[in-house]
Amino acid sequence: HLNKNGVRDLEVIGLSDFFDFPKPKSLMTELTLGATFFSGNNQDIILDFFAGSATTAHAVMDLNKEDGGNRKYICVQLPEPTDEESDAYKAGYKSIAEISKERIRRASAKIKAEAEAIEKTDLLSEDKAPLDLGFRVFKLQKSNFSVWNSTHTTDPTQIALQLEQHIDHIAPEASQQAILFELLIKSGYELTTPITTLTLADKTVYSIADNALLICLEKELTIEVMNAIAALEPSRVIVLDEGFQNND
Repeated sequence: HLNKNGVRDLEVIGLSDFFDFPKPKSLMTELTLGATFFSGNNQDIILDFFAGSATTAHAVMDLNKEDGGNRKYICVQLPEPTDEESDAYKAGYKSIAEISKERIRRASAKIKAEAEAIEKTDLLSEDKAPLDLGFRVFKLQKSNFSVWNSTHTTDPTQIALQLEQHIDHIAPEASQQAILFELLIKSGYELTTPITTLTLADKTVYSIADNALLICLEKELTIEVMNAIAALEPSRVIVLDEGFQNND
């Protein structure tokens, strides 16, 4: 019975052929309500270390739609490859994680449409907080920054060589987004911290937590952009060393 309900949940969003034994959304909803019963504020973070078809994410979003809560979910899924003979693989989903993400996209689109329909007929819906259906995807990767080898050495040649290797200490293939989020973590902020993209003196600057931290990853800094950053009075500023163009 539970399996049939899980399959039916996937049928509604067009993914029924990809899992043989999906967890039903109703079960995850009940587990979420039971586990968070005593918190009383509907602001809980729900962690699922075996995301699979992302039933937990679907249930949390649906529950927020029903009661106006602001629960958040964290779904962890290894990039387990799908069988090359499976319908999922033939449909373009090369790993379980890809199906997880697609389910969240389709479920959020469905829930958004349902919420909008409710707003048109329910006068009390105005009292509910805006429904947050966005999500971010992170993959475990090696650092984008070179790590200093702290092995004790007094050899001047080895020290000089390591210093030279750290002149450009950022991986050349690293994207701005990857660098930004790694700096976010290194600075002690959560991955869900609001990030606003600003344009200051024709340069891109990222504002973290309402200007508490400003990050500029431009490869050429100007007096104008530094003055504009200073005018916002941030608690901390992070820029790339190469941005100073050897003028520091």
